[in-house]
Amino acid sequence: MTSLQLNYKIKFDGKDADRHRLEAYPAAHSLEGLTWALALTLHFGVTGEVRGRGDLSRSAKIYISPPRRGSVINELNIFVQENPFLVASAGAYTVNTVSPFINGLIRYAFNHALGIGGDFTHGVRRKLSGLDQDRLEKLVERIEPPLTRAHSVIGKTADSLSFKSRRTELALLDSNTKAYLEAKRTDTFETIDTNITSFNVLTGNGRMYDPETGATAAFSLNSNIQDGTKNTLIMSMDQFASGRMGNVRIVVQRVETIEHRLKKFLVYSADEIPHADWIDGSDPLRALR
Repeated sequence: MTSLQLNYKIKFDGKDADRHRLEAYPAAHSLEGLTWALALTLHFGVTGEVRGRGDLSRSAKIYISPPRRGSVINELNIFVQENPFLVASAGAYTVNTVSPFINGLIRYAFNHALGIGGDFTHGVRRKLSGLDQDRLEKLVERIEPPLTRAHSVIGKTADSLSFKSRRTELALLDSNTKAYLEAKRTDTFETIDTNITSFNVLTGNGRMYDPETGATAAFSLNSNIQDGTKNTLIMSMDQFASGRMGNVRIVVQRVETIEHRLKKFLVYSADEIPHADWIDGSDPLRALR
C-alpha cells in the first residue's frame, strides 16, 4: 500500500549541542519521549482514538535518521497510509491536505501539553474542530508524560529542542516548558469564590476565573471530590453563560512551578456561597452581571 511521506527535523541548541555533540543518556531519553508523544498524536490523527499504551495504528509509522557527522539535527520521516477516518478528517488523501492536518494537530496538542496553548492553525481550523474535542483533551493529558521525558536534555546537555516541519516550528522545548511539565501541587488548600467559565464532565477539566490574576485558569477535579461538586460547577457555568454572576465557593490546591507559575488548580469541593456571606443581600450565583 502506498504511503505519503511527511518530513520533520529535531534540532538541539545550546551547551554541548553547540559543540556538535550530546550526552548519550539524556539524548536517548529525549528522543524516546518525543517520538512516543508523536506516535500517540499520530494514532489519534489517523484513527480518532486515544491510546496510552499497547499497539498503535499501522497507518502511521515514524522513522528516524541518524544525524550527519558534526550535526545535532535528527531527521524524522512519517509515512501515513490512507484510511477512511484520515480521509474524512483531512478532506482528501494528498500531501497538501494530510500534511497541514497532521501538522496542525501536532502543534495544537504539543503546545497545549507544554502550557503554551493557542487555537487551531487557521488553515485547518475547520477540519481540526471536527475532531472529538473530549478525546483531543484526553490526548493532551496522555502526551504530557512522554513530553516530560523529552526534556531530559534541557539544562544538562542542551538548552532547547525544536521540532519542525519543513517550514514551520511545531514545538519548542526549553527550560520554561520543562518547568511547566514538572509543576507540583502545593501543600496548602485555598478557598476561592469564583465562577466557572467551562467544564467538561467527562474529563473533569475546565477553566475558572482566577481573582488573583484577573484571567481564567485551568482546573482539574481531584480524584476524591466532595459529593455535589460536579453539579455545583455545572450550575456555576450555566448561570455565568446566561449572564449572571455564577460565583460559587471552591476549595483548591495549586499546581505550580518552582517559580510559582500556575499550571492549574485541583478542585476538591464546590458549594454555593452561604447566605451569611452574600454582599448587600445579593445572591452571588444568580445575580445579573
